[in-house]
Amino acid sequence: MSSVNLTLIIGIILIAIGIRAGFGIGLTKGLSHLIALIVTVVTLFLILMIRSSIHYGHIRSGIVYIVTLVILGAVYGVVKLILKSAHKVSELPILHQLDKLAGIAVGIMWVAIIYMVVIALAHRGLFGSFGEMVVKDVHDSTILTYINAYNIMMPKTR
Repeated sequence: MSSVNLTLIIGIILIAIGIRAGFGIGLTKGLSHLIALIVTVVTLFLILMIRSSIHYGHIRSGIVYIVTLVILGAVYGVVKLILKSAHKVSELPILHQLDKLAGIAVGIMWVAIIYMVVIALAHRGLFGSFGEMVVKDVHDSTILTYINAYNIMMPKTR
């Protein structure tokens, strides 16, 4: 008797939601949200690296991570300003529909990034029994295993 792969079903539902949300908000707003998500993940990583560097006495590495964090914040501010201007241009009649259609791709990328983070955290055992179920579902599904092979959040094993 085979069990239902709940992770795959949830993934399909989330992709449908991502497509709908991406179409609804459009490319420029979607990119703004996507970049904010990426910056959040990178910021979390940098904060963990700063903490680890200080804990192990690697002060120079900690300073490099802090400077990187400051630069990331400045670049994010500039990109956000550019995207705000692009959103105003995308409100023109013909561009508005193209913006909405291109937003579908951004919605799918948003779901993919969230998927990668959740799977990576589940593999690290941070979700307890729920994480174990997710890891089992990924290994039991050919589709999820293929997708997970390209998960940039996972360490590559040789």
